[in-house]
Amino acid sequence: MNIAIQTVKHPLIRRYLILARGLVQARNVQDFALRFLPVLAKAGLALPAAWLVHRTIRPLTSRPARYRVLVIEKAVFNEDIMEVLGGASDFQVFGVGRAVIKSLALGILPRMICDDAAYMSDDAATGQAKLRYRRLWAALWRYLMRLRSYDAVLTGNWCYWAEREMASALESYGTPFIVLHKEGIKPPERSQMLRDLFRKTRGQFTGRRVLVYHEDERDHQVEGEISHADQIRVVGMPRLDRVHKWRVAAASGLTPARAGRPTVLFLAFIENNFLPSYSGIDSDLAWTELSAGSYRAMVALAAENPDINVIVRPRLQEVAEVESLLSRGGTRPNNLRVVPDGEVMPLIEASWVICGHNTTVLLEGLAAGKPVVVPHFGESLDTRYQGYNVELGDAVEHARSVDDLIGRVRAHCISAAPIPAELSNTAHRALAIWTGNPDGRSAERVREVIMDELTAAGR
Repeated sequence: MNIAIQTVKHPLIRRYLILARGLVQARNVQDFALRFLPVLAKAGLALPAAWLVHRTIRPLTSRPARYRVLVIEKAVFNEDIMEVLGGASDFQVFGVGRAVIKSLALGILPRMICDDAAYMSDDAATGQAKLRYRRLWAALWRYLMRLRSYDAVLTGNWCYWAEREMASALESYGTPFIVLHKEGIKPPERSQMLRDLFRKTRGQFTGRRVLVYHEDERDHQVEGEISHADQIRVVGMPRLDRVHKWRVAAASGLTPARAGRPTVLFLAFIENNFLPSYSGIDSDLAWTELSAGSYRAMVALAAENPDINVIVRPRLQEVAEVESLLSRGGTRPNNLRVVPDGEVMPLIEASWVICGHNTTVLLEGLAAGKPVVVPHFGESLDTRYQGYNVELGDAVEHARSVDDLIGRVRAHCISAAPIPAELSNTAHRALAIWTGNPDGRSAERVREVIMDELTAAGR
């Protein structure tokens, strides 16, 4: 820290750093970094910025190993990464918060492009700001590598705005910037809509490699001019490996197959789920009847069956909307609760039946061998919405009305279905199409690709 302060000529920045020396020792480093990294970035001070970023990085695995990998942390993506590298003896994994990366970008980039959906701009001043940010990362990375070297950097999506110039800078340094793409479910109409949108608003990936779950995502990125065909590898959904392992263990009686009390896992969804307006496009499409009926069914099921636990699982950013939808379904009984936090896997394991619409957790439920019921009424039957449904075919049950939804879910709570060691052909097919992982070997495929990249980079 003393060396960093001595290199700073600007008196105000120097005073900030002197203050930082005391504050960092007494307070949370991450909070302090988020406050001061924009200041350092704006001033172009790569060395103290590198030191501060370094202080926020934490080990995700403890043992030293041949390769060090830096992960830009993100929910769900972290689960995939730890499935791939958490137990790999050749890798030590470190994590840096996405908020740290964003704080650097906010010191330089104009606010109008600080958005995943609006990074492209023809404005000359914006182009210069991007160049300054890329140069900052080029210098910062050189300093950071002196503090601790990393063999590769991994992130969860090609389009995160604060990482676009970082990818270019690291590639110019020779450090592989690899995306393990955590988003994989795109029904046909949504895929086409996003391809057209991304060409105009997000541009192309500038890192080394994109690893995707399945062939549809590969086609989506190539046809959408997001990535070049030779940049993409299909590897499957890594976190599904542990679900396959759990299913086999549960089928053999090595672990409990479900909770002792009948439990329904309802995967909450909002009215514009996967529709154009979900991506900021004006549209009159909305799952109004489908969502209202589904929430009404869950409330009625819980109210009429006090011996059944109903767990509602929303995305964190959608909790308020889900609470509003639930309130319209009637008075909430005590055996219905909303659980937005924590990993979803324990909820899958505890469930007797899983219910939801357009979410990867339905696929995790299939991999776990659990019965899956999908509401299929209202707008879901309208031809205008057909291309926005994730079609899972005969691998799931389709409820044709609110009463049918209640009846099908209740039936699985009365008589628990056994967990199969081997998946049905229909479940295997659905997992192959939508997750690229019907075999439980995705992590192995990801490790092979990462090792190939490290070898090619001379690591």
